Amino acid sequence: MKQPSPLPELDTCPIRTLMVIDDSSFDQLICQRIIAKSGLVQELIQYIDPEKALDHLAGPGNLSPDLILLDINMPRMNGFEFLEAAQRRVDADLCPIMVMLDTSMDPAGEKHARQFPSVHGFFIKPLSKEKLGDFADFLRGTR
Repeated sequence: MKQPSPLPELDTCPIRTLMVIDDSSFDQLICQRIIAKSGLVQELIQYIDPEKALDHLAGPGNLSPDLILLDINMPRMNGFEFLEAAQRRVDADLCPIMVMLDTSMDPAGEKHARQFPSVHGFFIKPLSKEKLGDFADFLRGTR
């Protein structure tokens, strides 16, 4: 049986904590595998329910992510509703968010999302190692 690989050392990981908010278990699994193989992330926090992710972000003493990958198309609370709620509950403490889109870049959706100061970019699913590397480079430039 293959032993799990150890987590990369904290100082070698440009993304200390990454949160993925996506209602698709399949997409979550893809993200998990890419992140594990990349060596770019120390800690991964995954939420299928955006309301629970909000509770985590607003909760005292909870681990704050360096970056959030947010799905826009979710059934009970979509990504825009999440951004609005996060702005009310978490406000200035919210880390950069990269918005995940399912198939195409909708100009109206992108314009709407850019109204939120925490949104720093967009990408089309699925997550790739190259895109994760771009996010790591982005974070290096903000520290």
